[in-house]
Amino acid sequence: MATTEAAPNLGAILLAAGGSSRLGRPKQLEIIDGQVLIARQAQLLLDLHLACVVVVTGAVEHGVRKALKGLPVEFAHQDDWARGMGRSIARGIEAMPERVRGALLLLCDQWRLEQADLKKLIESWLSAPQKAVISTWDDSSGPPVIFPRAMFQRLLRLQGDRGARQLLKHYAGGTERVTMANAAFDLDQPGDAGTKS
Repeated sequence: MATTEAAPNLGAILLAAGGSSRLGRPKQLEIIDGQVLIARQAQLLLDLHLACVVVVTGAVEHGVRKALKGLPVEFAHQDDWARGMGRSIARGIEAMPERVRGALLLLCDQWRLEQADLKKLIESWLSAPQKAVISTWDDSSGPPVIFPRAMFQRLLRLQGDRGARQLLKHYAGGTERVTMANAAFDLDQPGDAGTKS
């Protein structure tokens, strides 16, 4: 089986642009298990030794930059973050260097994910890098997801808050699905997160 040590051509996009309207305070700066959430998620990606980690900022840019000070991440600011996730994904794709052949998309608020989860996703992509790899849980699917470079041009045109679901559904290169129970947990309402058991 392929290992993540062989993925120097995979970049990562960490979405941290939203205004956290449902939570009522910046979810990026919440404390989970003693860590600032955005720093926890960035470190999760950095520990995979990928080509780059691009953090898309927006509503709380200053706070996110402060929380990530000293970490070797790159920033891509999304001025019109309020227009939805589609534009933020496009901004992250714009920041991907030419050498990368795929982009791993991670949402800031998926607080329960572990390195082993992301490694499973990467291993699946390495075995068929022309395909998109999607996380699944219960009857749902979504991020974290890996987009192959063949999708980048379409991703750059994303608008609104619909993300990339329709593009993935119709992607001619095919998709792989990886079961990931921890992807089901996000931070939208007070009390959503707690210490992992």
